Amino acid sequence: MATIRTSVLGDLAGVLVIDEDADTNAEEHVTAGTGSAYVIEIDATAGVPTTDEPACYVKIIDANTGVTGGGGSSSTPDLVLYAPIGEVTTYVIDGGWAFTSGLSFWAVTTAAVAGDTSPTSDVKVTILSS
Repeated sequence: MATIRTSVLGDLAGVLVIDEDADTNAEEHVTAGTGSAYVIEIDATAGVPTTDEPACYVKIIDANTGVTGGGGSSSTPDLVLYAPIGEVTTYVIDGGWAFTSGLSFWAVTTAAVAGDTSPTSDVKVTILSS
């Protein structure tokens, strides 16, 4: 098999965001500016899947302030990413997901907007963005 070498655009993804314990408390404006998210990794290996909690959902919104992550007053996310508990799930976004206000996110155990239960085990969220 041949080895391929190619040039990569500089600063394609110059921001790395890591939240070691994502939960219903929204992490606001984590990129401190506008840009695009290219890779989102959800590491839920600290937990064991159960009937009551088989997965978690990372919710992402294009907003820099006023974001509420849990409860009946939850902000409406732009993206909802599913991740089975006990596994690492990686989303690669071809061309990136552009955000113009700022990138904010939180994690819960239900996909519904009003979901307000934090995962019972640590969920690590890593985002590579510009």
